[in-house]
Amino acid sequence: MKSLFSSIAVAFLLLFAASIINTSEVKPPPSSPKLIALGKQIYNRQCGACHGAKGRGDGEAAYLLYPKPRNFVAAKYRMVSTWDRVPTDQDLFNTISRGMPGSAMPSWGHLPAEQRWALIYYVKSLAEKPLEVKPPKNPGPDGNGGEGVIQVSKEPPYDDAAKARALELYKDACASCHGSTGRGDGTEKQVDEEGYPTRPRDLTAGIFKGSPDPISLYRHIIAGIPGSPMPMSDWAYGDDAWHLVHYVRSLSGEKQRERVEMKKFEIVAPRVKELPDHPDSGIWRSAPRVNLHLMPLWWRTERPEELTVRALHDGKEIAFLLMWTDDTHDHTAMRPQDFRDAVAVEFSLTKDPPFFAMGEKSNRVNIWMWKSERQADLEPVFQDLEKVYPNLGIDAYPNLLRSPVEQASRHALTLESDKTFVTGWGAGNIVSDPQRKSPAEDLTAQGFGTLRARPRIDQKVDAKGVYAADSYRVMFRRSLKPSGKDAVALSPGSTMPVAFAVWNGSAGDRDGKKSVTIWQDLKIAK
Repeated sequence: MKSLFSSIAVAFLLLFAASIINTSEVKPPPSSPKLIALGKQIYNRQCGACHGAKGRGDGEAAYLLYPKPRNFVAAKYRMVSTWDRVPTDQDLFNTISRGMPGSAMPSWGHLPAEQRWALIYYVKSLAEKPLEVKPPKNPGPDGNGGEGVIQVSKEPPYDDAAKARALELYKDACASCHGSTGRGDGTEKQVDEEGYPTRPRDLTAGIFKGSPDPISLYRHIIAGIPGSPMPMSDWAYGDDAWHLVHYVRSLSGEKQRERVEMKKFEIVAPRVKELPDHPDSGIWRSAPRVNLHLMPLWWRTERPEELTVRALHDGKEIAFLLMWTDDTHDHTAMRPQDFRDAVAVEFSLTKDPPFFAMGEKSNRVNIWMWKSERQADLEPVFQDLEKVYPNLGIDAYPNLLRSPVEQASRHALTLESDKTFVTGWGAGNIVSDPQRKSPAEDLTAQGFGTLRARPRIDQKVDAKGVYAADSYRVMFRRSLKPSGKDAVALSPGSTMPVAFAVWNGSAGDRDGKKSVTIWQDLKIAK
């Protein structure tokens, strides 16, 4: 028991430490050919799938993403801290480290600082025109003439007079787009410079593409967001910019702002004598809870924000409990317009993981996926099309398992059919098998468009999902030892990269349209 509590304590300490990414005190190494070569290597593995092999924002995953990946050749960046609206190296470092909430750009803060700087120098080398930051020069009294990095003025107190001034400034300059209450419901029909639709930020949701710390926010208000309808506000330089900073930050809380940032945590799986056999088992209380931040690849405001994960093992098997909120129970996918809810666990087969979205050609990933309609097929019986189409007209296929007088011409249920004539089932496709015993699939992938079910004989992942009170609780369970090729091998005392994905059927999620986490560390206690 003592070792269990020690493991939990260590897990929470590490979790807290992992949530802190300090980008303001990192001294950059000088650029060099060696560092640029390192950056290219990391870029090809972690960034090219979205931003493209040559950095033009046309990677193979780009069609799944909104907002679209940045074109590094054009080098038109959103997060800048200069009067000239050119990013500094520190701006780029902050973006890589923190990611960009409100987009599919995740945090890479878990990479060593040297690797992040290597990425910056390589990305800068792709630009058609060099990124040059001028020496700092303060603007004149009218706000014009500033150059280089915006020098932040002394912060004034946010007293009653300042609050009144902030509200006046917001109503005059911001409310027409962001709305009178900051919910982004002002001018909603907008496009960016590339013609893609965009809309004003909901300031009450705490989603800031750039860092919401006061100094960064001050500079973003002054510089605006190049390429978007957010204009430069050089007129506010000085106390007025500070008043707006204080007002905008007051519209959301610190926890809100933290919840939208993609961060890396450690998930500890303690060893127990007996594993739970149900998502609601009391045994789960012995597993530390970790709240992972989810990111929709196609960004939307209504989304699952967090996924709560617990893990346990008994030396022979491992179990995961995944919990998330969802106000709709989408458990049928028979009509063309319907999509089901689902959740998946992705394992890297190596300690140095590939790109977190589906792996890469030379580095496969193993995926366990639970689907809500497959859970419904087991409770209480397989769902046939007639459940949603009671007057369905069907062809009558011969059934070699029955006599001629027993042949059905209507209401021939799948389970009562001869699988020889139910082609997917007859061909051995596990997706088409109405007699499957588990609502989970054991899959493998090596990049986009390569997802495959592992052989039937190796389908050893069991799962059970429960939906109640607008939330899902899904339990996975499998032997620590793998079965067959391309299955993850787990063992007590090991640490493995693991990632997660959630699909919301009512939002039209399917295939690559989903919410994901970045790689996390799964630590299996001895």
